[in-house]
Amino acid sequence: MSRLGIAVYAFFILLFGVFCYFAHRFAYFPGDLSISLWIQGIDFSGLKPIMQFAPYAIILAVLIGLKLWLPSRRRAVVFIALTALAAGLITWLIKLLVNRPRPDIELVQIAQVILGSDFPSGHTACVTVIGGFLFYLAPRLVKTPAARGLLRALLIVIILAVGVSRIYLGAHWASGVVGGLFLGGLLLYPAIVLYNKYDAKRGAKHA
Repeated sequence: MSRLGIAVYAFFILLFGVFCYFAHRFAYFPGDLSISLWIQGIDFSGLKPIMQFAPYAIILAVLIGLKLWLPSRRRAVVFIALTALAAGLITWLIKLLVNRPRPDIELVQIAQVILGSDFPSGHTACVTVIGGFLFYLAPRLVKTPAARGLLRALLIVIILAVGVSRIYLGAHWASGVVGGLFLGGLLLYPAIVLYNKYDAKRGAKHA
């Protein structure tokens, strides 16, 4: 990682720290309530059961699919799984520190009462890590440019759909989802750097 890359990364960590501070101070940010009410005003009622279990299904399906589809890329599977695990653990620790309550049932519709903190969204962070890693690996996984573009577009849609579903179900405020995206990006960058270094070393050994 270059000095510029380290400086930029440190800046975004600091920015995320500021974000966490304000999340700790305020129950929700300006615009959170209006965004929740707007999204919940869209008729997703037929998709509600899918929204509740989709994040878990996506994470499990992606990891199993990678294992079966990429037997020669076990390192990629391991790196993605470990980074997703780190995202879950770090999200849990940040939630303990920030301790911001989830959306109130008196303000928005709550599909299922969930204990714990709102900020950041763990589902969003994990899906961002997995989807982002696959987005980066797309040129190595798919040779056809059109198919590669379709895969990347699908990954973006999945990440955004998970975030929207968490708001629609009343599990998180929009700022909690953004926090999950932010955290996922912060974890994704060093994971990719480490993966490239490890892959290069393995390649040099077999050369």
